[in-house]
Amino acid sequence: MALHPKQFGIVLKNARMDKKLTQAELAEILDISLSYLKDLERFRNNPSYDIFEKVIRYFNLSADTVIYPNHNQTDNTYQKIGRLLTRCSERQLKVILATTEALLSISENLPESGNR
Repeated sequence: MALHPKQFGIVLKNARMDKKLTQAELAEILDISLSYLKDLERFRNNPSYDIFEKVIRYFNLSADTVIYPNHNQTDNTYQKIGRLLTRCSERQLKVILATTEALLSISENLPESGNR
């Protein structure tokens, strides 16, 4: 497994902040030292497999976020959407998909200045 310390640190910090946890609180939840957590968030260390698994399970994250870094996946909004989608029913997902497709279709037909 090829982990990227910077990617993991960004994902970890964003997820922790989304849950409004302090570093000390998360270190206790993960059963690691505060200094180790700080090192992870500062890109100074790779997590052990055990810690990696605990983090993705606790925050309900996709392992792909860290293993296969992507520009969008480091974005806080992108991560929040991904986590919220896991809580949706199949019917809700279909509504979200249709809405997203319609929104993108409209955006693609707008003049460049009105695109954002």
